[in-house]
Amino acid sequence: MLSNAFRRILVASGFAIATSFMTALSASAAPTTASSTTYFTGTVDPSCAVSTDFTGNSAGTANTYTKTAYAGSGAGGVLQLQASDTVAFNCNSDTVGVSAVVATTTPTAPANATLLAGVHTALVTSTVDGTQNTTKTGNGTATGTAWKTDTQGNIGATVQSTWNPTAGGQELLDGTYLANVAVTVTPN
Repeated sequence: MLSNAFRRILVASGFAIATSFMTALSASAAPTTASSTTYFTGTVDPSCAVSTDFTGNSAGTANTYTKTAYAGSGAGGVLQLQASDTVAFNCNSDTVGVSAVVATTTPTAPANATLLAGVHTALVTSTVDGTQNTTKTGNGTATGTAWKTDTQGNIGATVQSTWNPTAGGQELLDGTYLANVAVTVTPN
């Protein structure tokens, strides 16, 4: 602060404007603050894509069944046909729904050896949590809900295709056995 005597000298000298300015500079004023907020939003749509396809992904690269021999038939009898294949999906979800559409072709149905007719079973098992699986016997759709994904949100599925004779049958009827299993995963 300026003393009164000093102010009088300044006024007499023509420094009255400067005195007012200096007085204003020496006053303490409370700061005035202001703020503003901004918001951001975005949506990531759920998705899954095949990252590693089935090995047998076409008729030309079909998986070949392993044959389990029927011991009581001598040479050539087959008790069971079995093969498996695995697919991997890159997803961005914590859980997924799974569906497996199964279509099969068997030899012509026997008129006499009816117990040798083949029965197909498709078992689809999660590669992340082996306790999560779904089974379909014959043609149709098998489903699974809320299958867990891994820490990256991804999942795989192993399909096991098995042909057995009808219950009570000793071995499979001769002929060609085909199975097609289309696995679809849907993020939840």
